[in-house]
Amino acid sequence: MSKWRFSLLSITVAAFWSVQAATITSFNEVENNDGLLSIPIVGIDRKTANLPQWGFQKADAEQVSSFKVPLENIDLAYLMNVSIGTPPQPFTLLLDTGSSTTWVPLEGCGESCGYPPHTLSPNASSTFEQTDMLFGIRYGQGFSRGFYGKDTFTFNGNFSVPNTEFAVSDMNDGELTSDGADGIVGIGPDALSKYNNPDNVVVPTLVTSMKNAGMIKNSTFSVYFKSIDDAKQSDTRVNGDIVFGGVDLSKVENNTIKYMPITTNENYKDYWAVDIHKITVDGNVTNYETGLPSLVDTGSTLIFLPQEIVISVMSKVRGLSTDYWGQYLVPCDTPDLVPITFTMGSHEFTINPQEYIVPYSVGGAFYNSVEYCYTYLYEAPSFVDSILGYGFLQQFVSVYDDDNKRLGLGRIAR
Repeated sequence: MSKWRFSLLSITVAAFWSVQAATITSFNEVENNDGLLSIPIVGIDRKTANLPQWGFQKADAEQVSSFKVPLENIDLAYLMNVSIGTPPQPFTLLLDTGSSTTWVPLEGCGESCGYPPHTLSPNASSTFEQTDMLFGIRYGQGFSRGFYGKDTFTFNGNFSVPNTEFAVSDMNDGELTSDGADGIVGIGPDALSKYNNPDNVVVPTLVTSMKNAGMIKNSTFSVYFKSIDDAKQSDTRVNGDIVFGGVDLSKVENNTIKYMPITTNENYKDYWAVDIHKITVDGNVTNYETGLPSLVDTGSTLIFLPQEIVISVMSKVRGLSTDYWGQYLVPCDTPDLVPITFTMGSHEFTINPQEYIVPYSVGGAFYNSVEYCYTYLYEAPSFVDSILGYGFLQQFVSVYDDDNKRLGLGRIAR
């Protein structure tokens, strides 16, 4: 029996990002060069409250047919525009690698769905086909339920995926509405979808549907986004890309992706998760002989690690403080933090202190004439071993390969 069987999306320690409704205006920048369909991530500003929430890309591409879709980075969540049906009905959906079911709200669900900006009218689509299968999913915070159907998904009016299976929600917690989202695009591994219906049927994700339709050659996608500071300094609202079908190697240092197999740990094998074999902090090595399973999750803000690792990082910081929820605060200019190196398989990935400190402009505290900054490090809760969220992933292009059951990382070329 597994520890948990729900999506990790939006489990909340406390409200870190106060939310403004998202207005997406730049989703017309879809590119399709030599098989790469590219859509950029578009960012919006959000103010910081208390604590991060967490959840449970013509390019130098690999030899696959790929396309890139625009996302909106709403400070650690990704929104993408898609149209469903014939004629197309527009939706803004939150991208989630921690779940595998795509769903949109049903017309007329109103209060039962939190009054989302857009709802689906099945009767208005000549290509909609309802199935007999019911749908239900619990997230770390929230839920959605309804039924499954099939219809055509269209990106930017030009690229269509017919007969895409997805869920129509007639009731959900309405949490996404404040993010400007209508529903979710779940792009975890296909196998995870069987937990979202009573028949335990594996429902193809949008990525697999793209492959089945011949739009891409492999069930692979990759995510790249700018760090918060880079995004804020940019002259555009573009924060990065998602690439369906491959990876844009021009974004990667030395054009190199390092791959690790998906973990075989029974609790994690249906998720995008890998085994960490060593964590090195200031020369001190902690070994995990059987592997520390770690979720690689774009829907999570923080880096969740075992308590002893977090303490070893923080214990030498002069002026260390914690807030009401136990989140660490450090002097923003502290010289006491050290690099953290993760060994996964035969590969090492290092994040430096300036990469795991949350910029003061994003969120912090001012006390006794000292600017304090949050970090992305947090002690893992009892029901999960480790999560590598945005605080880690902002330094890497991450590649999710369901065909070969592997996950790749390549440091972003700055």
